[in-house]
Amino acid sequence: MSDTKNQLASFHEEVMHDADYTLAEAVAEAKRCLNCKVPQCRKGCPIENEIPQFIHAMTQGDFGAAADHIYHRSDLPAICGRICPREKQCEGHCVLGKKGKPVEIGKLERFVADMALDGGFLPQPVSRKTAGRVAIIGCGPAGMAAARELAGLDYDVTIFEAASQPGGTMTYGIPTFRLHKELLQREAQALTAMGVTIEYNVKIGVDKSLAELKEAFDAVFIAIGTMNAWNLGVDNDTIDGVVDAEQFLRDVQRVQNGEVALEDLPVQKGDQVIVVGAGNVAIDAARTSLRLGADVKIVYRRAEKNMKCLPSEYEEAKADGVQFQFYSAPKAVVGTDHVEGLKYEKQQILEDATMVPTGEFGVVPANKIIAAIGNKPELPIVKALGVDANDDGYIAVKDLPYGMTSQEGVFAAGDIVHKPQTVVLAMREGRKTAAGIDQYLKAKKVMSAAKA
Repeated sequence: MSDTKNQLASFHEEVMHDADYTLAEAVAEAKRCLNCKVPQCRKGCPIENEIPQFIHAMTQGDFGAAADHIYHRSDLPAICGRICPREKQCEGHCVLGKKGKPVEIGKLERFVADMALDGGFLPQPVSRKTAGRVAIIGCGPAGMAAARELAGLDYDVTIFEAASQPGGTMTYGIPTFRLHKELLQREAQALTAMGVTIEYNVKIGVDKSLAELKEAFDAVFIAIGTMNAWNLGVDNDTIDGVVDAEQFLRDVQRVQNGEVALEDLPVQKGDQVIVVGAGNVAIDAARTSLRLGADVKIVYRRAEKNMKCLPSEYEEAKADGVQFQFYSAPKAVVGTDHVEGLKYEKQQILEDATMVPTGEFGVVPANKIIAAIGNKPELPIVKALGVDANDDGYIAVKDLPYGMTSQEGVFAAGDIVHKPQTVVLAMREGRKTAAGIDQYLKAKKVMSAAKA
């Protein structure tokens, strides 16, 4: 096995519970919580998780109650506890963090969630499948959250997933060294234990039509995410060697799944790679390229303090060996048949934070450029679904019933509606839309009974 293959294989060898607590450590950390009367941690959480309550239950040794509190607001706590931007959310608002170290809420959350999933005391009733049939398109965070909520309400739920694995962007967009894929398999198994059916390698709009789903199900929920990348938007950005970050990360995961050969990846050992962008996807692409044996530099037009990625992700990337070049606005890809470098213009930041070009140019040598500047909907698929959407392909929905599209009985949520967001926000929208579906189908039954 080559060094590169060894490096890629090491993705699989990440410890699923790396750096997690022992039971004694978890209880000791939980006892640090002040149980504030006005918990700021909850204000910082997008789903207002019952943080003090579950932590207090931990201090009492009642992990069943702790799990109940967590799952009252969250459908994927084992995932969110690992990848949520905690330093900007719950932990960032903890009062103990103002003068020292905040309570490690994320690690406590995933400790309880792991214990609940592994120990078999996860709050998950088995669906009686008596309330109606619902199809969900996409097994990402919004789709998985909706499936869990609807199964708990006794709906017969089937998820149609275009890929061969569950998780959507959690599987194909987040590297294994940040989120082990066995965790997603475990979440999918928990759904099937509730009675949810998951059909893989089925792309709606290609393999099946929305009309077919509407005929077979009482409601349909679209949660397909955004899979197309924005181009770099500079001269010569379509030549060989310019790579989409999301596609690159998907291909790496497909290598790990055994679906793609290692030598077919766009980044190989010894490559000189430039990553354009400064969000978490850019950091993930850079750190993944390093693990494949490449030399990697992130080029960003603004300052270090303006980066969109989490500070912790930035620090981890630097520790890995990723190089950074700031105040460098990309202007053109250098090369005729293949990437030879990236031309940039140096920028200056004025006192009022205005960024102005200096007229001074330079070239960063590279044979691969990874564009990590955002994603957008797959327009052909959105058009094939036949629901109203804006010019960019984002689906329009109603507030009542929550999440319904222009077609009656067809709902949508997640990135395809609200533009790319965090996993926890997609999960929240999936849960809210599940409530909208339940409201719609119950009202429909009442109306049918009244007409009878």
